[in-house]
Amino acid sequence: MSTSAALAALRTELAGRSYRITKQRMAIIEEFAAARRYVTAKDLHERLARRRSGIGLATVYRTLETLLELGAASAQPQPHGETAFLFCRAEHHHHAVCTKCGKVQDVPCRSVGRFARALTAGLRFRLTQHRVEFFGVCARCG
Repeated sequence: MSTSAALAALRTELAGRSYRITKQRMAIIEEFAAARRYVTAKDLHERLARRRSGIGLATVYRTLETLLELGAASAQPQPHGETAFLFCRAEHHHHAVCTKCGKVQDVPCRSVGRFARALTAGLRFRLTQHRVEFFGVCARCG
């Protein structure tokens, strides 16, 4: 799914759940989606400020929390205590993160069923959710 299609689907999802579709909220979401890497709310706020958007930091935080609730964002704690967020497509996937430039690419999730069966059989463990991230160097940095 392209970014524009993902944004259109997200707009529909927001409206369907009675969230207001404001210019500020959509500006935040569009800037967030364009980042294509993990960003903190402060980073995103600074990107928006460079465009003279006038959007407050609290609005950025609230929008990111809403996107987390909808499954349109992934969160990753940072060593300095702040959380970084990544815009995500609706379908389940994983991430390949470049350790040099920070670019994140989506990785389809196809083998979890086999892995879940192995956990169940070997450890008597029932998998309810999972998260996998791969770290390395992208082709551009490579």
